[in-house]
Amino acid sequence: MKKIYINCEDFETNVAITNNDKLINFFVEKNVYARTGNIYKGKINKIIPNMNFIFIDINDEKLAFLSEKEYFNFPEMDFDIIESENREDVILPPNEQIIFEKGQEIMVQVINESHHTKGARLTTNIMLPGNFIVFYPFLKNIAISKKIIDIKERERLENIVKKFMDETVGDFGIILRTNAQNKEEIEIIKELNEYYNKWKKIVEDFNIKKAPALLYKDCDIYQKIIREYIEDEEIEIIVDSSEVFDGIREILKNWSGKKVTLKNYDGVKPIFEYFEIDSQIKSLYSNIISLKKGIYIKIDHTEALTVIDINSGKFKGDEDFDKSIFLTNEIAAKEIARQIILRNIGGLIVIDFIDMKNDEDKQKIKEIMDKELSKSKIFFKTSPISEFGLMEIIRKRIDKRIDEIYFKECGSCSGRGIILSKESICCNYLKNIKYECKKEITKEVIIYLPEDIKNEIENKYNYIVKKYEKLYNKTVILKTER
Repeated sequence: MKKIYINCEDFETNVAITNNDKLINFFVEKNVYARTGNIYKGKINKIIPNMNFIFIDINDEKLAFLSEKEYFNFPEMDFDIIESENREDVILPPNEQIIFEKGQEIMVQVINESHHTKGARLTTNIMLPGNFIVFYPFLKNIAISKKIIDIKERERLENIVKKFMDETVGDFGIILRTNAQNKEEIEIIKELNEYYNKWKKIVEDFNIKKAPALLYKDCDIYQKIIREYIEDEEIEIIVDSSEVFDGIREILKNWSGKKVTLKNYDGVKPIFEYFEIDSQIKSLYSNIISLKKGIYIKIDHTEALTVIDINSGKFKGDEDFDKSIFLTNEIAAKEIARQIILRNIGGLIVIDFIDMKNDEDKQKIKEIMDKELSKSKIFFKTSPISEFGLMEIIRKRIDKRIDEIYFKECGSCSGRGIILSKESICCNYLKNIKYECKKEITKEVIIYLPEDIKNEIENKYNYIVKKYEKLYNKTVILKTER
């Protein structure tokens, strides 16, 4: 049975998804301004013609950037375009006709949050994803998920959208998601109206507000998870925030046919610790993963790519040497795919499998990798395994990797190792303060911590400490470790 655990803190939200108590997805959302999905009215600050980069002020700490390929490129998605009469394919001008000028105001959407020294990555191809539809203001087509294969159902859905478009002012495109299958027309029309009105409000604000300005704030991570991962199978959601619990309950009221059990966890122990999945989450911070039979894999990140190496360790396997190698690679391939999904690894990934002589075995390993990676909704493409045992994977980069969120390069070793960032250490101490306030019987809660972390919390996070004091009727005393 699948379970979704949602941990809500003042500074971040964590979501863990398990299947039969095994961690299969993990998400972290920091409380940041330029969040993925947000739409802004930005002002062009700088143009680099030779590289076709445009730097845009959206009022974030760093200038956001727009590359030529993100001007109006259509994303990789699993749908079929339906040719509709009297409708052009796309209403956007070709890239070579686009002219940008410094100081120009422009509507953009964040597709990747800021990363190291780089600002947020933007696109001008705005999209508003819902439960049943994706609303594309700059597309004129109707598109339907390839997973909806029943011809009559596809025609029914197409007719619903055509009717809505014919009765609505303006040009836009609609993608019908798999969730729309067999839904009542009234439910689909309701969501179409909702996102059409959202877009009208965004346009109105764009015309009124002065750049830089936030036009649309995307939904919180728990809402995205509900939208993307609640399907027709039975699922249980456990959340440690009464506010989020109420929010999810409202969402589920509008969904029919979903086998969802919602629970509010209000225990003293942190939710991941209580349900005994914290050890699986902490293992994501290690670059060495031990598997059964003594096999282990090693994950290393460079600026350009991620390299994953397989080591048979003490595994001797079968007397049949080729069979033993295949079995080792099979075990490793399944876990590598799982780790890629869990750690949110994107970009170029190179896997060094143990050399296999048999082409049929190589193909089987590729099929296993494709099958396991397809469990995530993120676009990927795998290459055949080369004669040297190497497989290349291109996977769409969505936000930061887990290690990038919690760690930074170590100044003492010039980036050859990593240590916890000061922000992450503070967050861990704040979690501990909250836990001690809930647990402690006495009025005073004394916390010992390093001097630099104590100063950081007092200067930057004191409002959270005060919130815990008021909430649990405690007095928190921070003391420097000796």
